[in-house]
Amino acid sequence: MRMPFVRYSLVVLLILGLSSPVSADSDVLTIVNGDRLTGEVKSLERGKLRFDTSATGTIPIEWDEVAFLTSNQNIQVETVSGDRYLGRLISRDRQGFVNVGTEIDSVEIAMESIVLMTPIEERGIDRFDGDITAGFNFAKASEVRQAQLGFELQARTETRIFGLDAASVTSDSQDNESSQRHSLDLTYQRLWPKRWLTGALVRLERNDELDLDLRTSIGVGGGRNVLQTNTATLSLTGGLQLSRENLSGNVTDEDTVEAFATLNWDWFRYDTPELDLSTTLQIIPNLTDAGRVRAELDISLRWEVIADLFWQLEFYDSYDSDPVVEGAEENDYGVITSLGWDF
Repeated sequence: MRMPFVRYSLVVLLILGLSSPVSADSDVLTIVNGDRLTGEVKSLERGKLRFDTSATGTIPIEWDEVAFLTSNQNIQVETVSGDRYLGRLISRDRQGFVNVGTEIDSVEIAMESIVLMTPIEERGIDRFDGDITAGFNFAKASEVRQAQLGFELQARTETRIFGLDAASVTSDSQDNESSQRHSLDLTYQRLWPKRWLTGALVRLERNDELDLDLRTSIGVGGGRNVLQTNTATLSLTGGLQLSRENLSGNVTDEDTVEAFATLNWDWFRYDTPELDLSTTLQIIPNLTDAGRVRAELDISLRWEVIADLFWQLEFYDSYDSDPVVEGAEENDYGVITSLGWDF
């Protein structure tokens, strides 16, 4: 009586097995010294190939150390010029080159021109990259204490990037009241050919030094990744945003229209010591209140201590040329040191 059910179950399991993704250990990587690894390509970004093997787990390999790479995964490959290709990585036994596509139809690309690789078949947690940082500074002479916590998360698909960035800094001393500086950014980017992009953002800010209880901004814009190599990136974006400022005291809340222009520059190296220098500058002229200009500057230097654990030194500066609250500071700046972990 149970035989039909058993046969039916075996058929279902067979269908599921045939339709399951390619084995995670089907990718083959050969290093220039001749070493060969079998595992799974996780990503290529910022000059590092993340490769997962059953023996080592996910390890970073410098891209210029890779001689050959094959994969049966569906992988999106992006070059310095912004061209994107989708397909398997086919072996043609030519060192320093990969063929993207199928056995019948593929495109040969020099490895030195490849800056991004993203397995499109990845699901769940594998789609996410991020880091978390935490720091605490204390000066005995002035009794000043400062605590910092940061969190970044990014998910990438074939043509879209979703991001979350949160930061919190709290300072207090024996002579002054506690001061808080918080921000939360939600971003969306749509990637277009030749490194062009469009996007949207939602940003929440609080800054006690500027007498700002809450600023809520919603914006749209576009731009271009002007430079994209395995050692540096440079992007320029701009757009419009609507902002509402909830201010401390009895000052009336303000609704404004603002323009914004943003420059992001990253430089990174993976020779010892491994360093990552990042600079973000945003200029925000107010279109409702002519003459008022805000600016945000953030410069951070990361040094990887051991795999995925880094030390970070950060400088920030928030500027408002015409604060709404009378007597409020025009600038809020500071230096933060912290430890962080990439995941």
